[in-house]
Amino acid sequence: MGKSYVYVGNRRTEKQPLSGIAICGYEEESGKLQHLKNVYQTLGIGAVYLDTKRNVLYCTDELVDYPGLRAGGGGQVVAFALNPANGDLTEINRRPSYGAKPSSLVTDPAGHYLLVTNHGYRNTVTQTEQDAFGKLFLRVLRDESSVVLYPLREDGSIGEPCDIFRLSGEGPEPFQLSAHAHSIRRSPLGKLYAVCDKGGDQVFMFKLDYDRQKIVPCPGSPLQRSPGSAPRYSAFHPQLPYLFVNKENKPIISAFRYDEEGKLEHIWTVDALPPQITPPEGFLQSDICLGKSGHYLYSLLRVVNVISVFKIDGKTGRLTLVQALEKACAGGRGCAVSPDGRFLILAALEGHEVATYPIGEDGRLSPAVSSIVQPLPGTVTFWEA
Repeated sequence: MGKSYVYVGNRRTEKQPLSGIAICGYEEESGKLQHLKNVYQTLGIGAVYLDTKRNVLYCTDELVDYPGLRAGGGGQVVAFALNPANGDLTEINRRPSYGAKPSSLVTDPAGHYLLVTNHGYRNTVTQTEQDAFGKLFLRVLRDESSVVLYPLREDGSIGEPCDIFRLSGEGPEPFQLSAHAHSIRRSPLGKLYAVCDKGGDQVFMFKLDYDRQKIVPCPGSPLQRSPGSAPRYSAFHPQLPYLFVNKENKPIISAFRYDEEGKLEHIWTVDALPPQITPPEGFLQSDICLGKSGHYLYSLLRVVNVISVFKIDGKTGRLTLVQALEKACAGGRGCAVSPDGRFLILAALEGHEVATYPIGEDGRLSPAVSSIVQPLPGTVTFWEA
């Protein structure tokens, strides 16, 4: 039997400039983590994706100011080779993300391409222009938000980008001055990609045109959501044509049905919290994931520090809240279910903790059985070497 590892991506702040990726051993029977070491600590990890075919780990360095530039220029995308003997990472190469704060990434099923979302920042550029009569007027430019397509070489290294799709949109909240692509997920059959735009209250569905090396919006895309809700993360059901989307600015989760062409149909929206828990002002919903069986969905709710567990009706896609685990680790940012479906591992940013929660046969979570300390943990990724 091969070894199992967990990779924890740490974010970066001015007070905590060195974070990087934590390599942890993982005991499949107990769910316990053994911290081995932190590597590439100058990186501030926004997202991580594992290519199991090549054993390559891709991550985003969530920058606003590109290294070597005085200001601006955005982040980076980095590829690492994985060592099955000890879990070590060796950098293959890195590329600019071509946007500020690269937020999420995924490969196509064959591993020929890497798709990266750029969230954008709140930077603005104020310009003046004159009309034909000489009258001055203002033009305010904001950071671009985009999806960038990179070809991948045989060794997993990242090539020069071959296409970019620029998002547009805005919402009513102060933070929604422009589009903010926050996450990208690939459908089980690998033909569709869902992108949540929390700035424009939109959910996009894309396909890839392999002949032209292009990102192509699906029919009816984007689908507009409730104003000010800020769609954050999505999760495809592993067997059924359902897509679940949580919201950063409202404690709700929406379920959609999709067809082969990627057209979305809204079917349900449910509360992410029970009535007795009232979220405070400035509420932030965070990551979302499904259990291995596809019967249960888990959503992280920051500020109130709750993990909500939903049972999924396979016939209708409807979600039923079966548990709201209170007093979870502070500031839950990212989560993942173990490959055998027995544990949920939570990366808690504010609590500086990565904790393991057992999953029962009924999908419910038991109190944490293991935890390790990390600077600013935000993502969790399993690897069975």
